[in-house]
Amino acid sequence: CGMKPYRYITLNAAELETLENGYKNGKKFHFRTRCHSLLLSHRGFKVVEIATLLKKDECTVRRWMDNWEHKGIVGLFLGKGRGKKPALVATEAHVVELVKKKSGNSP
Repeated sequence: CGMKPYRYITLNAAELETLENGYKNGKKFHFRTRCHSLLLSHRGFKVVEIATLLKKDECTVRRWMDNWEHKGIVGLFLGKGRGKKPALVATEAHVVELVKKKSGNSP
């Protein structure tokens, strides 16, 4: 994951305000954590220190930094397609009807 011993994020006033707002008011814990990590970096904390404080892997913290540098604030959100996929897609009408018949829930 590119083990640079020192890596810091430098933020301008607008970026600092955006990340502070995200850290304080973000709806999702993972988003607030990522904002916090960048704020800590801006304040001079090393990657290893941030990782230790947040109980994350150093590579994870570096990936958050990369995402910030390449995508901005959008890079701190979870990407689409994360999590467990549904076992049954409700748009497949024939499959839904078959399941209803098998379970005895058909009209």
